[in-house]
Amino acid sequence: MIFSISCIRDIVGYRIDVQVKAEGSEAITLVSTSYEGSSLADDQLSPPEVQYQRIFSQVGGYTPGVERTVKVTATTDAGKQKTASKRWQD
Repeated sequence: MIFSISCIRDIVGYRIDVQVKAEGSEAITLVSTSYEGSSLADDQLSPPEVQYQRIFSQVGGYTPGVERTVKVTATTDAGKQKTASKRWQD
């Protein structure tokens, strides 16, 4: 799987753009996204898909010096999970 996670400051908080692409014969059945340990979404894909993209707007807040983390876990049709994360500091 190929993950792409971008986070940019929004009017309030952050705009988080998540994209997951399957490779080879893989297909994606579930994508879970969290920010700072709190769930943003658990998207079940039925039927399974080869690409997933979702944008979250106005997530969280901005506090200088604070560490932030977005974590994305994708599950394949074979039941394998792969996880990617993005970390940054305000």
